[in-house]
Amino acid sequence: MAGGFSEVSLAMFTALSPAGALTFALMAAYLLAHAKRMDQALWDRVSHAFLVPLGVVWMGFMASATHLGTPANALHAFAGIGRSPLSNEVLCTVVFLFVGGMYWLYTYKISYLKSLAQALLVCSIVASALMMWFTAFAYSVPTVPSWDTWHTPLNLWGLSFAAGTALASCVLGVLFGRDDRWPRVLRRISYVCVVGVVLLLGMHARFLAGVENNVAGAYQAVPWYGVVIVSYAAISLAGLYVLGKAARCEGWRGAVMGSLGCVLVFIATFLARLPFYFSYLSAGF
Repeated sequence: MAGGFSEVSLAMFTALSPAGALTFALMAAYLLAHAKRMDQALWDRVSHAFLVPLGVVWMGFMASATHLGTPANALHAFAGIGRSPLSNEVLCTVVFLFVGGMYWLYTYKISYLKSLAQALLVCSIVASALMMWFTAFAYSVPTVPSWDTWHTPLNLWGLSFAAGTALASCVLGVLFGRDDRWPRVLRRISYVCVVGVVLLLGMHARFLAGVENNVAGAYQAVPWYGVVIVSYAAISLAGLYVLGKAARCEGWRGAVMGSLGCVLVFIATFLARLPFYFSYLSAGF
């Protein structure tokens, strides 16, 4: 890892893209669960709102490309498909964006087959799951003991679920109002995920204290990890509190407050991803 901007760009990718993919999957599950009793106009309204999670994934994906140096280097990311964890991660992200984007565009047709739309939704859920899986294990490198640990996938999944459920709750809450059960349940799940993430980050910090090579220790690179954990908890809970307040508001005010709450959660997620990259420590010298 070159340091500096590389860590920041990759932290943005893993903070945004997996959470955006999960948001898409949750919204897709909502549509599939209510397909029989939802009229076409409402279905289209929800479908067009998929632009939000797709935009989040795209922002993270574009941020990750900046650490490659030049756009031409992006082609090399596909060279190791099947054997390189990084190539598999990039491929799964591209596949998800393609399938999710196809569904979003398809629903703008004047008339379309709802059965085909539902099939695309199922494919998008599968693609999002594969993307989250391969992204979590892209850093399982035996020569990097600070990354090659069970903490790596669990931390990423926990952070993604906390942010993804919050964003899905916000979008569905804006579309259906405070009377719908899904936004309330997703918001409660997000609270549970935040608590779980704080515990996971604490265990990860303790794990890093015992990782070292012939030159340095992993925790020496992130002595501020404890501050990050406290900041993550405070900012995330503040964001979820604002999101809960937004659920009691109508119209544009609720949308603005909900968006602010989600922004706070994603800022906290980004901060929580930084220690992982800055703790990079290879085996040996």
